Amino acid sequence: MQSVSSRISFAALLLGVVFTSSMATAATFAQAGTAFTTTGSISTAVKMLAWTPVPCNLTLTGQVAADGSHATITGATFTPVSGTNLLCTYSAPLNLPWTLLPTGANTATLAGFSEKAAYDSCATPSTLSLQWSAASSAFNLASPYTMNATCKITALTFKPSPVLTINP
Repeated sequence: MQSVSSRISFAALLLGVVFTSSMATAATFAQAGTAFTTTGSISTAVKMLAWTPVPCNLTLTGQVAADGSHATITGATFTPVSGTNLLCTYSAPLNLPWTLLPTGANTATLAGFSEKAAYDSCATPSTLSLQWSAASSAFNLASPYTMNATCKITALTFKPSPVLTINP
């Protein structure tokens, strides 16, 4: 009986070490405390427009936390691509600040994201899954995201300056 009890205690100790070490090695941004701006693009599709994606330019401003654990997006603007898509002038960010959180060596999430889209509302705060590319230093939407019954984010890409990198 003592042998079984010892094995259970040893197994519990090992699990504790594994969970503690995985918490200690959470992904972080290498540029702790850095302010940044981004340029990129976003495409939003709404039911009222027969799910046709509306592409817009995107500019974000933010700050990486002092410990690198996340970045806070404090400003966002959507503008027409080459001045041709006036629907972008009706779109606007909602629910700022948003939180950019590194989740792995090549992944992150953008939490709290919502927008007022042309002729519809994508106001449901959402967490978007992103891929990070070291080669291009850009974050990209991992796959199209349905925010609610009338709104989808079909594409999102942005490239911070200075470049943010993820420490896995």
